[in-house]
Amino acid sequence: MDTELLESARQAGYTTKVLFISTEDSNLNAGRILVRMSHGGQAVPLCTIPESYQEAMKSLPEARRHADDLLVYDNTPNGKGHRLVARFIAGELVKTTNTSPAWLKNVFGRELFCEAKPQEISPRTR
Repeated sequence: MDTELLESARQAGYTTKVLFISTEDSNLNAGRILVRMSHGGQAVPLCTIPESYQEAMKSLPEARRHADDLLVYDNTPNGKGHRLVARFIAGELVKTTNTSPAWLKNVFGRELFCEAKPQEISPRTR
């Protein structure tokens, strides 16, 4: 995640919105990539997937600090689409699901067990 780019955009007066979509583990991602590749989709070196997954998880808290609006989605269930599991506005947790996925709990820990603070969305973060 390029946090410098996010900060530059914010300082220039832009509203920054980050959409973060993940699954429960990198093995699931690798499996889905293999299926796509078998149907003619883009090839990805499978050995890079676990490291990319870990880097994405490490960057998520940074994205929270640098984005005006951070929407976090879980895409673990195959074929069912993604679901919004958390939203942060100006770094504050304003929405979370009752059933947060384990990977999200691993990133944000206890904070998810606290009630999200209702917050009015400013025109800048819409």
